[in-house]
Amino acid sequence: MDCYICHRSDWMHQKTLDYLENFLMSFDQRINDDDVFKALICEELEEAMPSLMLKTFFLKDINEIWDEGIKELKSDIGAYGVDSVLRRIWNQNKHMRERLKHILPKMFEMARRVPWKVEGDVDTFLERIKDLQNTLKLSDMEVDVIVALIAFNEEILQPVSNRFNDNSVGLKIFTVSRYLKTTEGAIVSLLEPRKALRRYRCLDCDLDISYHLRAFFTGVENEPFSSYFYRMNREPVLPWSDFADLTEKHGAILKRLLMCQSKPVNILLYGAPGTGKTSFAKTLVDAVGKTSYSIAQRMYDSDDQSCSTPEFRFCGLHVCDEQIDPAQSIIIVDEADDMLRGRASFGMMGGQAHGGDKGMLNSVLDDLKTSTIWITNTPAEELDESSRRRFDYSICFAPLNSEQRKRIWNNNIVRMKLKRFFTDALVDELSDRYPVSAGGIAQTLENLVKVNPKKSEVPTLIDQLMKPHCELMGVNLANDKLQPVKDYSLDGLNLQGEVKLDRIVEAVRSFQRQAIGKTVDPDRPRMNLLLSGPPGTGKTEFVKYLGSVLKTKINVKMGSDLLSVWLGGTEENIKSAFAEAEAEHAILFLDEIDGLVQSRTNAVRSWEVTQVNELLYWMENFNGVMIGATNFLQNLDQAIMRRFTFKLQFDYLDEAGKRTFFEKCFKTTLTDGERRRLEMIPSLAPGDFRTVRQSLFYYGGDVTNSMRLEGLERESSAKNSSPFAPHARLGF
Repeated sequence: MDCYICHRSDWMHQKTLDYLENFLMSFDQRINDDDVFKALICEELEEAMPSLMLKTFFLKDINEIWDEGIKELKSDIGAYGVDSVLRRIWNQNKHMRERLKHILPKMFEMARRVPWKVEGDVDTFLERIKDLQNTLKLSDMEVDVIVALIAFNEEILQPVSNRFNDNSVGLKIFTVSRYLKTTEGAIVSLLEPRKALRRYRCLDCDLDISYHLRAFFTGVENEPFSSYFYRMNREPVLPWSDFADLTEKHGAILKRLLMCQSKPVNILLYGAPGTGKTSFAKTLVDAVGKTSYSIAQRMYDSDDQSCSTPEFRFCGLHVCDEQIDPAQSIIIVDEADDMLRGRASFGMMGGQAHGGDKGMLNSVLDDLKTSTIWITNTPAEELDESSRRRFDYSICFAPLNSEQRKRIWNNNIVRMKLKRFFTDALVDELSDRYPVSAGGIAQTLENLVKVNPKKSEVPTLIDQLMKPHCELMGVNLANDKLQPVKDYSLDGLNLQGEVKLDRIVEAVRSFQRQAIGKTVDPDRPRMNLLLSGPPGTGKTEFVKYLGSVLKTKINVKMGSDLLSVWLGGTEENIKSAFAEAEAEHAILFLDEIDGLVQSRTNAVRSWEVTQVNELLYWMENFNGVMIGATNFLQNLDQAIMRRFTFKLQFDYLDEAGKRTFFEKCFKTTLTDGERRRLEMIPSLAPGDFRTVRQSLFYYGGDVTNSMRLEGLERESSAKNSSPFAPHARLGF
């Protein structure tokens, strides 16, 4: 025996001889393979073979095979080996086979006395077999099946029967049953998919040893077998203070739950990806003084293909739960989306996602001995209700807002002693610009330390480190602070009604002052603004201007950004948008709000009503400034309309407004003729002047007012079929 998978294992050598002896003693057919008896080859048997033959067989039996009797027998042993002689005797006839079986036990005793390892060496294969059995809680019979299949597949023992095609599953089951002195039915029972050998992927469908088990036995992976299913988390965790909002709201109750010894708990962390769920879980476990273990997410086969399934991960969870000390440990199941979903789930728009077995999940949640933290990006409403109610505690993770990120930046800066490199203004800028997780911030600062920067280099280096990280994680960089264009002015805008925009600015300023450092009066009027009118008439620019003069951050959400394909997802997104703006003391700007809250009178589905109701609720209870903008005023629900404190209708520019924007945008004056030509151009908006300026930017030579007016005429002409043409517009 010289197979690398169990190289020089004395224990495997003894097992091999046991299996072969069992097989031969119960087998009564011809043997065609020359190597069947090779395991018996040893010097002691070669010397003892002639005398054993004389004691066992009649001379006439020997002479029937060897014409020259015992002399020729000895010659054949020297020339062809003991194994060849034994096969010749075996195949002579049934009588000779039966006589040979009388001395086979003696021959096996001689072979067993041959050592297969250097004295004092550790039998590595045996140690790994014990590790495997202990990790998977295998029976002795299941271990024997694995070892017997190794012996068969690695040709340590040769197939004896010709009853099946070479290496067929049937031949393997038949041969292994004879090796182990049991029935084929008993072997088949142990090889069922739900039983340990197949459940834990020890064997594949052809009953070959799996890639990861082969790697484990050969020492390619020098790790305990349990590492295929779970690992202890040893890396440093983030400080508890990095999760200030979470620790204040959930920290105390979570610690009490996880320190409870009477019954394990299941905690669900769900929500947006990249929001620090995994980092928080590991920090939480560290905070309660326990050890965390993470369940493996995938396993690879010989083609380096991932063969992870929910079933495999549930097996890993079971193995981990059986191996670790529940009193000192907590399990973390990261990326548990497929495990937590039912067999099939449907989104609001009919999309289907396949997942794990709901019954298996519920059984695991009920039977675990160790407290477990489950982490998923799957929306709560997509999880089966029967599974949701089995969680003892849950936290929904919304994307970090800039205030939370600012605390994380500052905590890490202090922890890494980098305060000399950062100003408060720089931290504010970084918190706004990079919407990353706590782990991304910590990693960036750790890498900054490695390059030993000068203070002047820090902003540039952070940008160079952050951009690839954001790209890798699929995180869009936040836009620079929304600023109005340089030539933007309230002068010239055509706002319908008596209220002027400068009065609106002061009203919002007054609202903000009342909110600072005071308990909010429940009777205080809300500050919700609706901006309507044709495209390009200055609605978005006014919001930018408002944020600029009030020195207030603007959180922009398009109506389409908040829509979700999952039932209940839109409502959750609306809630998160208001919560984020309130936490950051930002203006919430819902652009194209009509795509989100069209009139409920035209609704045909229940969710079209509930998302309007959700927005109504938050508009009533929001403590900040909310602004909605629409080009389609007539589509809005009337209940939404009533909840806007100010309704500002932007219209196309009047004659004075056209002159104002022409002179500001093009930095020129108009002749009387040019002024009259400009006044004759209908339906002009501030955006048209910027469009024409951009189109003329790369022209060579002089750009005349005539060229500018011609460009404005083209922009006006393009609007003839627009629903915003003057004859098509609706007033208040």
